[in-house]
Amino acid sequence: MINSAAPLATRELYCPSHFGNTYEATLTGEMTDLLREAKFWGFNRFSDWFDTIDLYDIYTKKHSLFNMPEAIWERKFSNFKCAGKQGFELGLVVTPNHVFSNQVTPQNEAEKTGHFFGQLVCPSKPGVNEIIINNYRNLFKDFRERGLRLGAISGGAYDYGGCACEKCKPWIVAFGKLFKQIAELAEEFFGSISVELWGWWWTDDDHRDFTKWADAEAPGFFNAMAFHLPYGVTDYALRPIPQNCAEKAFVHIAYGEKSNRDSYSHFGANIAPVRLEKTVKYLFSRGAAGFLAYSEGDHDDINKAILGGLSSGQYATADEALKAYAKRHFGGSPAGWSELLHLMGDFETMETAKCRKLFKKLALGASVTWRFQQVEERLKMAEAQQAALAEKDWTLKRIAAAKAFIAAKERLYRNVWRLGLQRHIFRFESRMPDWYDDFIKMDGSKKFESVIDKNEQA
Repeated sequence: MINSAAPLATRELYCPSHFGNTYEATLTGEMTDLLREAKFWGFNRFSDWFDTIDLYDIYTKKHSLFNMPEAIWERKFSNFKCAGKQGFELGLVVTPNHVFSNQVTPQNEAEKTGHFFGQLVCPSKPGVNEIIINNYRNLFKDFRERGLRLGAISGGAYDYGGCACEKCKPWIVAFGKLFKQIAELAEEFFGSISVELWGWWWTDDDHRDFTKWADAEAPGFFNAMAFHLPYGVTDYALRPIPQNCAEKAFVHIAYGEKSNRDSYSHFGANIAPVRLEKTVKYLFSRGAAGFLAYSEGDHDDINKAILGGLSSGQYATADEALKAYAKRHFGGSPAGWSELLHLMGDFETMETAKCRKLFKKLALGASVTWRFQQVEERLKMAEAQQAALAEKDWTLKRIAAAKAFIAAKERLYRNVWRLGLQRHIFRFESRMPDWYDDFIKMDGSKKFESVIDKNEQA
């Protein structure tokens, strides 16, 4: 049981609208409903990231066409407006040296490694610092002109960020210097805001080097550190952070109990009651200031309810939160639904026969909405996966199972979640089972190789 006498202060829902995900595809009414639901479960801050993948500079265009850059910008600001109307504090996640596609040249491009990718410029090159600061000046002006006030800004050093050149080493310090300038600029527009750090992919050396620099050159400037929790981990390593910097956690809710294979939308609804209960219990034990919850869309709806409900003190256990979720959205037996969702948390070890028997009983009289359907399709995918693994050769039975798995995923993508054109981590073929490559070879297809598929923490 969680000691929830005092809720975690900051319960931030980070909803990047990109890559064809839910938040990129929503319109105002749907986004309002999603945020109203998030507020019901206890979230109190909303944030997004203005990533610029494949986008030209929206602020220097010479035309009035409504292309992808204009569409992405309008959707992001629309989502921020929906959040503001629901009473959320507004936060912005930034990755400082990730810029518009037409701003990267052979002369200013960052030096990349397997860890650094994206449209990156080197802040040590002449004129680059001015490009970056001007981008954020335009963005902050845009927020202000739309009547949106940022209450927090969080800096991320990686995942569309970084430079490996000698002048930028150690990168974490180069990042800190650049992010500090951006945060100071934000305060010119919005007054005092919370300046926070997003610890995704930070190493022991990063924490040490950044803290040494910050305590010497920016004492007291950074207000919080959201420690990275790798896949399957429920407590963060206690590593150095700047003076007067509150502890938070970067909580990834868009995967199940354990594996990054079971992440985002690739195996149906993300369900992790055990992992999230342990995480919140740990945050309470640390006296943490809160968390930044990484969400990628409808598929992590159940995890939103668990994390929001526990961290806000509305529920003492994940079981209580799941029962409340079932009562709100499914009908029937709340206890039965909680049992089923616990059983479905780890895709790879799911007892499908037991789950099917329980699901069949619970489905009688249940409300068949997209929330119900995403649970049903996850079970169908697990059944198909186990049937495919039971056959060594490509028998008719195995082929049928593979087709059933793919059909279930297609229904999720288009009928249930209504996703857009999928890119990056949402690419349909990403995170597929090991048999998938051999299966598609039978009709002459070839899987696209992506750096993201090879990254265990993506």
